Order: sequence, then structure tokens, then C-alpha cells
Amino acid sequence: MSATALQVVRLGEALPDEISALRDEAAAEGYRFVDGLIEEWDSGRYHDGDERNALFAVFRDGTLAAVGAVTPDPYDPAPDLLRIRHVYVRPQDRRGGVGRLLAGALVQQGLALAPRLSLNAADSGAAAFWEANGFRPDGGGTRRSHLLTR
Repeated sequence: MSATALQVVRLGEALPDEISALRDEAAAEGYRFVDGLIEEWDSGRYHDGDERNALFAVFRDGTLAAVGAVTPDPYDPAPDLLRIRHVYVRPQDRRGGVGRLLAGALVQQGLALAPRLSLNAADSGAAAFWEANGFRPDGGGTRRSHLLTR
């Protein structure tokens, strides 16, 4: 049995070739936010020189397994707040460390630039995942379910 190779990459030049397949898998599960991620990429958001906009991908054995972004919170303009957004892990890559690796990269990037991170968990499974990664339920913000403070 060979070890699985996981690699997290901050995307800067181009979206991975498999992004369309990942988007289709997300849509089949009822998640449309990967479309938003692609639209934001196409608009230049992640390569405009603003360090607060970062898009990460995780590859498992060279194949795209997950994506996620950290950006200024579009629903709360507080200058000390960034938001984790557009996080999707392919079903076959869940429970294998892919999500944890991606969350770690997003949190590290976000907390390096702001003392607070927000997100909106898509469902109870996502809420439990983010809570296991240090986020606390928070209904005090606009369209956010969880908050992490440095």
C-alpha cells in the first residue's frame, strides 16, 4: 500500500484543468458556490495583487481534490475581518486529511492578515468540520455562521 501524496498550492497563474469536473460534482450535491469562485477568478480577484484574496487548491496524488478561498468578507466590511469562502472537497477525498490541510492553509493565510475570520457553513457537516478546526458558532455577523479570532 502506497502513501497518499497531498499537496496544497496557492493558485496564481491558472485554475486547475479539473476545476470544471469539481464544479460539476459540487453542483450535483447542490452546492453552487464553485461557480462563484470561477467567476471571481475570471474577474481577476485572485491575481490583482491584493494579498487578502487568496485561492488554494489541494491535490491528492496529482489530482484536484479541493479548493477554497480567503477574501475580504463581502457581507461585513470590518477592516479586521476576512472570510473563508468557496470551500469544496470532492466526496472521494473527504475524511482523508484533504479538508484539514486546506483549512489549515486558509486559516494560516487569513490570520496572518486579519485577527478575525468568518465563514458560512453550508450544512451541519460543514459546521462540525469548522468547529473541529477552532471556529465557534456566531450569528452576530451578516450572513455568517462561524467566527475564528486570533
